[in-house]
Amino acid sequence: MNKGKMLAVIVVSAVFLAFAAGSGSDNSTRDSVTIDSDGNTTSNNTNKNSADNNGIKYEITHTGFEYGKSSIGTMRYFGYVEIKNTGTTDIYLDDCNFDLEDKDGHLLQTDNLVSKCPDVIAPGETGYFYNSLGFGSIDDSVSLDNGIRLTPQMKLSQAKKKQAFYPVSDVSVRKGTFDSITVTGRIENNTDKDVSYIDVDIIFYDKSGKVLSIIGTSVSDVGAGLKASFEATSLLSMDNLKLEDIANTKVIASGSYYQF
Repeated sequence: MNKGKMLAVIVVSAVFLAFAAGSGSDNSTRDSVTIDSDGNTTSNNTNKNSADNNGIKYEITHTGFEYGKSSIGTMRYFGYVEIKNTGTTDIYLDDCNFDLEDKDGHLLQTDNLVSKCPDVIAPGETGYFYNSLGFGSIDDSVSLDNGIRLTPQMKLSQAKKKQAFYPVSDVSVRKGTFDSITVTGRIENNTDKDVSYIDVDIIFYDKSGKVLSIIGTSVSDVGAGLKASFEATSLLSMDNLKLEDIANTKVIASGSYYQF
C-alpha cells in the first residue's frame, strides 16, 4: 500500500520520553498517548515501572498531529508516533488505532488503517505508527466545536523473527509538480532469492529532528542480485512541506513481515 500524508494547515507536535513495558503471555504491551491541539502530549501508559518485562523496552521520542481543510474543502489530518527501541530485543509494531477525541476525551471517530514503518525495530532503532494516504480524513458529521486531539492506541510485541531490509542507493530529493517533493532512488535485492514485494518508506526531518512528513511507495518482482528504481511524491501530502525545510531524509526498504 502506498503511504503518505494529507493536506493540512494546523501543525502541532510534541517531544517527550515515556518508558513502556511488555506484559502478558504473548510478550506484548498496549500503550497510548494523547496529543492535543495546543501541542501538549500526555502518556496514558500505566506500566512504566515494568519497562523490561518480556524484553520489551522503548521510549516514545516524538509525536505529531496536524489537521485542517484540504484544497478541495475536506477535513484531513496527519498524526504519527515515533518509537525508539531502548531494549535488547527486536520489537514488532503490532497494531495501532488512531482515536480522534474532543478536549474532554469524548470519542469522535477512530481509524484502524494506521501504517507502520518498519514492522520491526531493532535495538537502538526507531519506527513509526502514522496514518496512511487516503485514510486521514475527518468525517463531515464530526463536530470540532469542543476541540480535537489524537490518541493513538498502540500494541507492541516482542518480534518472533527478523525482518528483511534492503540497501538503498542513488537517492535524490527534488521539487516536484505544484511545489510537491519527489524522491527517487534504487533498492537492491542483495539476496539469492527473487523478492515479490518491497515496501519503501521515506521520512523527512527538519534540522531539529522533528518529522515533517512520511510518504511511501513500493517496488515489486525484484530478481535476486538485481536493483529496482522507485519514485514517490508528496503531491497529496500536507501543503506546508517545503524543500528548504528538509534537513534529512531517511529511506527504509523492507520486506513483508507477518506475525501472529
